[in-house]
Amino acid sequence: MRRVVAIGAVAGIVGVCVQVPAWAAAPIAPSEVQVSWSDSTASLVKTTWTDGGESNKLRIEYKDGTTADWATRKASLPNEVIGGRATADKVARISVVSVDAAGVESAAAVSPWFDTNLLGRPTVTAATPLADGSLRLAWKRTAVADTTPNDPLDLAGSPEKKVSLKVGVPWYEAPEELFPLPAGATTGVVPPRPHPYPAFVYLQNEWGTMASQQITAAAMKVILRKVPAFTQYGRPLVIVGQAGSDSCLSGEYCRLWQGNGVLVTMQTRAGKTKPWQYAGRFTAYADTENDDFGFEATGAAVGGREYRFYVPAWSYRFNDDWEVTGQMSTSPRYIPTQAYYRVAGFNTLTARVGQLVKTTVDVQPAGTVKADLQWYDGKAWHHGAYVPLTKGKGAFSFKASGRGTTRYWRVVVPKMTMNGLPIVATPSKAFKLTVR
Repeated sequence: MRRVVAIGAVAGIVGVCVQVPAWAAAPIAPSEVQVSWSDSTASLVKTTWTDGGESNKLRIEYKDGTTADWATRKASLPNEVIGGRATADKVARISVVSVDAAGVESAAAVSPWFDTNLLGRPTVTAATPLADGSLRLAWKRTAVADTTPNDPLDLAGSPEKKVSLKVGVPWYEAPEELFPLPAGATTGVVPPRPHPYPAFVYLQNEWGTMASQQITAAAMKVILRKVPAFTQYGRPLVIVGQAGSDSCLSGEYCRLWQGNGVLVTMQTRAGKTKPWQYAGRFTAYADTENDDFGFEATGAAVGGREYRFYVPAWSYRFNDDWEVTGQMSTSPRYIPTQAYYRVAGFNTLTARVGQLVKTTVDVQPAGTVKADLQWYDGKAWHHGAYVPLTKGKGAFSFKASGRGTTRYWRVVVPKMTMNGLPIVATPSKAFKLTVR
């Protein structure tokens, strides 16, 4: 009996040891781990392997030593995983282990190394606003070294899956739009859009998208702050204004003061049917404290003309970003010209009755006209005499009358034309004469 019992006890012990052996073998490692693209769009990675029918765990291993879970697979499912998230711009491989019912993992089998390189950042080399309000961009690519040439996930042909121009970002409160271009394109046009808006070049490959620097398409504005109601012949004409992109002149922070200002061209013409002519070029410089980009346009008045201000296409680069505007012109403003009196008055302020009083006139432009000497009765001006002018100069004498009176007088030259430009009828300042 003892012997039988002893044998039974040993059998029991042996049975226990069979269920949980300290020396139990780990699952057999998988083999033939391969990676490829799941379809022609190269959007999802497919991983396949061979094993003995166990469950599996997949991890992605990077050459820098970091790892991340990739996927899990039940034993009842095929040895294939489509999908997974890889970190861009690294060298990686997929590791597969088999897992038994007790959670014991096998040794790992690994795929070949492959890179997850993004494309090099596109660099905009030219940003040209076009006459219709569109924006043409040109760019170049930055080469990226392939440290795993001919790896299983390398694609043939162009390294780009997509090329597009993107417009709008949330803080501009403008809708985001994409304008696709053929792979390999190095130029593209953003159709006319309300300004301002930011534009980018987007290059996309199988691992992600790279964007160029920001190109802000703005609208140039010229605001005329001080325009004279009229000018005097031969005298300086001064027009004060502001010029800058619409974002600057709307009161937002501006970077223009770090540049060289905006060139503004003043143009004139004699009438609506005449061509515009160059009349001067001025620079709108920035007031760095007030973001005020002012200019002062000066010239000489030679007759009534229309004026406008023209700014050609303009760009300013701040660090790596650009701001560009298309050409623009202000609406025409007509400024009439008056005659300019060098001299207009009597040779005396006080005269006796019957004394000769001499009127002298010297006016520009030097026209040959008949000026009107007028006197004021307190309510209206009245004709007194004509003063003939030759080349803008003339004199007239008369006998003083009206003892005990003081009257105000003036000279008025009629409208005339000088060098094809009109001069409006112009009164002189009033001067007085007292008769004793």
